[in-house]
Parts: sequence; structure tokens; C-alpha cells
Amino acid sequence: MKPFRKANGRSWCAADLRTQARSRLHSPRVRARRPMLTEINAHCYETRLSGLYAITMPTPFPVGDVFAYLALGKGSAPLTLIDCGVRTDEARAALQAGLAACGVAFRDIERLIITHHHTDHLGFAAEIAAESDAEICAHQLCRPWLEQPEPTRRAFDAYLRPIFRQGGVPEEVIAGIERISAYLGSFVQPARVTRTLAEGDQVELLGKVWQVYHTKGHAGDLLCLYEPESRVLLSSDHLLRDISSNPLLEPPEAPDQPRPQRLLDYLAELQRIAQLDIQVAYPGHGAPVTNVPQLVEGRLAMHAERAERLRALCAEQPRTLYELVQLLFPHLRQPEMFLALSEVLGHLDLLVRDGKAFAEWRDGVAYWQAA
Repeated sequence: MKPFRKANGRSWCAADLRTQARSRLHSPRVRARRPMLTEINAHCYETRLSGLYAITMPTPFPVGDVFAYLALGKGSAPLTLIDCGVRTDEARAALQAGLAACGVAFRDIERLIITHHHTDHLGFAAEIAAESDAEICAHQLCRPWLEQPEPTRRAFDAYLRPIFRQGGVPEEVIAGIERISAYLGSFVQPARVTRTLAEGDQVELLGKVWQVYHTKGHAGDLLCLYEPESRVLLSSDHLLRDISSNPLLEPPEAPDQPRPQRLLDYLAELQRIAQLDIQVAYPGHGAPVTNVPQLVEGRLAMHAERAERLRALCAEQPRTLYELVQLLFPHLRQPEMFLALSEVLGHLDLLVRDGKAFAEWRDGVAYWQAA
């Protein structure tokens, strides 16, 4: 992995991501006691729903730990793992230790549900399937990321390149984003999806029928699972208590379709999920969420405030996407650039929808102005 340049001229490489992750993992907030979870060992927690366990694994990314969830077999319901971390030796050891606390090994897993295609959620899919012949379930949009990860990643980069150029992003910054993309892709091994899940489907876990919700936003293929009797939601990265889920830029489902507006999708799906009767949401990262309506209300207000800040900057003078990112995030680190570009373009989508901003094109670059 070649290093790439920080804004101050120093070099970034994969080690910087790992350093950020270690710093976050040892922060007081990450180590704090988690409500609605009972610790069994350092990597395994019992949830409030009997037979459902949360297994925590380290990642080499700034987000810190990621959760997988183990649902023990009950009745006709197969032993199921929901998500499986990022493929590193440290995460493998943590996952195996967490499973072992429940008397389970990779070979015992009968079904694996992948909530979305991001690297920290599907890492051991191929390894688990090879050892157990487990059924692998995911949304249709996740299939290429699992079955053909490298061609899919390259197509992803190729789609985003002209969008970044239209946003005035310098070529060296685009190259840095693509190097990070390659680094993330290095953690993924191909695995075959044997069942696709979609909005309205049902899956049996713990002898109960769970509803599948397709909550596009953070990712276009993101799935949540909800059990109405226990009022438990497995929210993956759709609902996170301590950090805001970042709706990320993605290609459309078909080449002739417009760019997905993932922030608008995310806001709509937040409001939809908030209508459910949820006692606790178990997320992909961080502590369980016990106040879903209040959390959603806060997220909606936060995005409205950020969009208004953006509108004020565009009212001063026309600005490119990259200029807006620099103004909003003056101390941005290169590994965070893709996240920031996704967020700012999402808020521009919101302003355009509400008639508060528009783009003027000059030499193939969009300059954003307040309406």
C-alpha cells in the first residue's frame, strides 16, 4: 500500500487508519458500560432477548469495534449469525472467542445474514461458508459486493471519478480516495449469496418471525430486522446512538438511472423506522438505542442545521463541492475525504429538493449557489 498525501504534505497510509482505530477503541466512550447488554466475556454480550448474543470485534478503522449478532437455533429456526466483522486476525480471534462463549464455532453456523456490503460487516462470509456450508442471505444489491468484490469495487471507483471531478476535487485527492478503496477491498474474499432478502420478507430467528426492512441510506442495500412481540430491532448501521450514520455516495442500480440521493433516502427511512414500536435497537457499532423517536428527531434536526450552514456558505459566493468540504471541515484527514464529500453532496441534494440551492456549470464543474 503506497502512502498518499495529507493536506499538510505529510503521508497517509493504512497504518494511519489503524492508529485512529486504536485511539478510538481505548477512548472512555467506547469502553463505557453498555446498557441492555450483559457481558459474558470480553467479546460476547447477552442481549435482553433470550438466545440473542452480541459479539464485538475490533476493526482497523476509526469507527472502532463492530458488532455481529448470534441467534441460537430454536425450533425450526437455524443457528444464525448476523454480520461477521472485518477480515483481520484480531477480528477472527474475537469472533471465535465470542462464539465459543455460546458453545458455537464457525462450522456450526447454519445461516449468515449480511446487513450491507461495507467491509466491516461481511469480512468472514467466505470463511464461514467454507467451514459450515451456511446459507448466506443479503439484499440483491449486496450480491455483487460479495460474489465479485474486486470488479464491483473498480466499477464503484470509476462511477465516482467524474462526480468528484464535477465537484472540483483535485486529481491527487481522487487518487487518494481510490487508494483507500483498494485498501478496504483487500479485506474481502468472494462468497456466494444463496438467498436474497428484500423489503417485506420474513426470517425466523429464535423461534420468532422477524420482519425485513430495506432501509437504504447509509448504504443502498442496508437491511434491518424487527421482531414486534419483543420490540427488538437489529438496526445495523441505520441507527447508531453515539455517531451519525453517514449516507455514502453509490452508483445506481442500473447505468441509465440517476445518482442515488442517499441522504434523502436515509432521512425518509429514519422517519419510517421511528414509527415502529421499538424498545431497543441493537446497532452495528456502539451502545444499544433505547430512545429511537428522540434519536431520530435529533438526527433530522442535525441534518437540517448542517444543510442551512451549507446554504449560508453558498449565499456568500458560488462554491464547488470541494470548496464547501474544505470550509466545513478545515482539519479533514485524507481517510475521511470520501465521507465528507458524500455528506456535503447529500446536503446539497437536500437544499435542491427544498428549492434553496442550485448549480451553475462552468467548464464541467458545478458551482453551487443559494436560491
